[in-house]
Amino acid sequence: MVDTLTTVGRGLSLVVLVGIIWTAVACGGRSADIAVPTPVPDPAALLAETAANLRDVQSVGFRVTHEAGSMYLPEFRAKITEITGTWDAEVGAAMTIDAYVVSGPETDPQSGSYVQVLAVVTPQGYFSTEPISGLWLKQPAQSAPLTVSSLQHIVADLVEAVENPVLVGEETVDDVPTYRISGVVPTSSMDWLPIAASEGQALQIDLWTDADQKLLRMIGLVGAVGEFDSPDTHRTIRLTDIGTPVDIAPPEQFIDLSGG
Repeated sequence: MVDTLTTVGRGLSLVVLVGIIWTAVACGGRSADIAVPTPVPDPAALLAETAANLRDVQSVGFRVTHEAGSMYLPEFRAKITEITGTWDAEVGAAMTIDAYVVSGPETDPQSGSYVQVLAVVTPQGYFSTEPISGLWLKQPAQSAPLTVSSLQHIVADLVEAVENPVLVGEETVDDVPTYRISGVVPTSSMDWLPIAASEGQALQIDLWTDADQKLLRMIGLVGAVGEFDSPDTHRTIRLTDIGTPVDIAPPEQFIDLSGG
């Protein structure tokens, strides 16, 4: 088991940026009542403006959670349940990944062995902790799944891929008035994830965009993205501190496995 956990520590954070980014439909933190605005805004126009604004975002805090299901990584026999972190287009990303080492894709995550991995990605390198010792390991820079400058564009592409958008109404997210928009996206729009996306499937998506500034506050997907996902997999992403500068730096001490 120690060898398995060590393998997870070296590889698990390779996949987290995505989880970034990036997937979700959130229930907590919004008002129970849904008000329909008058006059009714065009949901397609709202999404277009939101996507354009996303491309200008340079820093953000995020939290990815699984309300149902998880992200199973067969090469590590691990199920990711939550990712929290901060991101800056120039300095990088820092994350905390909560996961469970399990015997197989059908195993309930909580019945496995819990591991927590810290990860930092910068233009200079990719770092993650070994879950048993807590030591920092440096991986080759090219092993990071995404460049630190591309995350906002990945999310914007996802917003632009929404089909048949419908304005559900107005809701409050973290004390911010938002428009909630529902639609569908093809699983092919998630092919940047480190799991094999199912072909020819559609996913339910809900987005909450700031009613005033048209900044994305939550985005979500319900459905099976990868072959190990159950049909009711429900992921959420909350975005906070949009545009607030963040301090991200690699660890001072680490074991260099980058070969550089």
